[in-house]
Amino acid sequence: MKHTCRMATQRTMKIIPPHPPLLKGGHIIFPLWKRGIQGDFQMKTNTLILCLVAIFLSSCAVAGRQGEGLRPQPEKFTQFTFKKECVEGPKDQLLAEIERDLKQRGTVLDLMKFYSDELQKDIGTKSPYFDKLQKIFDCSMAPKEMDGYLHGAVIAFQSQELMKIFDVNVLNLAWPLARVFSPWTGKTFETCDPQKLKDITDGFETGEVPTNWGSNTYSTRTFRQKVAVDTMKALHVGLEPATAEEIRTRDYDVKGFFFIGREGRSVNPDNKGRMVYQFNYRWPKLKTFPPDNYCIDEIVQIAGGLYMGQLLYATDMSRAYDPKLDPDLYRYCNFGYFLLLDEDWEKMRVEIGFDVVR
Repeated sequence: MKHTCRMATQRTMKIIPPHPPLLKGGHIIFPLWKRGIQGDFQMKTNTLILCLVAIFLSSCAVAGRQGEGLRPQPEKFTQFTFKKECVEGPKDQLLAEIERDLKQRGTVLDLMKFYSDELQKDIGTKSPYFDKLQKIFDCSMAPKEMDGYLHGAVIAFQSQELMKIFDVNVLNLAWPLARVFSPWTGKTFETCDPQKLKDITDGFETGEVPTNWGSNTYSTRTFRQKVAVDTMKALHVGLEPATAEEIRTRDYDVKGFFFIGREGRSVNPDNKGRMVYQFNYRWPKLKTFPPDNYCIDEIVQIAGGLYMGQLLYATDMSRAYDPKLDPDLYRYCNFGYFLLLDEDWEKMRVEIGFDVVR
């Protein structure tokens, strides 16, 4: 039986993944709820979170490009890399709106920033901008391989299930405050040794499909970033230092939250079984810090060198991970959207002030 995120009940939510965020960038580290906490206490806690967010929200805004007219841009920046069926033939209303939005914004990244800004203003969990992001995801193609380092940015978080308070998007409200302290810079993709791959996945992954050893990257180059990384170390999050060459040429100092990356069939029911590129944090031998040991990210390529991802968490956590089981049993839900960017897009992201702390 297919599920939607709205069908899960409190009985199936053994651990509620996102709670007030503590820093994992594209992901967030969430303190775990203990079993048996009463709903009244949870409601008071969430109310307190909203109050704190309201106090600090104004100080966390980032500056963007203002007052500039649209400038001619290379084709790479102005066109989606959509599937043929989304480019040719009649377009539905939502896709037509997205195309109009793109013409008004000029570049795909300016459009993503616009949607992100609008989602920050629209505190509801059912914003039409989430529908547009899902449509872009639906129309985009899955990469078969990934390589090297890509910078990261958050578009928006999306509260699901018990994280919603009267359909208020609590997670996205909290992000501007958390972003000030977040040390996350992006993700790396490296060739995975076949024997290491078999060991980590208990022989399930054989390398017949191109497969990467992936990591999330973190900077310690500001005081706030160093405090955040020190907090991660205190929580015994598995981190390893970057190489001297990486530190010299890239914008990160440590790596962690490792994953197995490969093309696969989506576990998100909203994606209707399509092929995506997945980052699997669920293998027990990865020793992923909770709740990300219940996470599988999925990305598609939306433009040349630009990828959009969904943060998918299993909301039924009572069942041990088994890749041979139907993913519907785990009730995966989408908790947000992020971007991965090559150097060209990263330069533009900084220029327009998209998910940048100033």
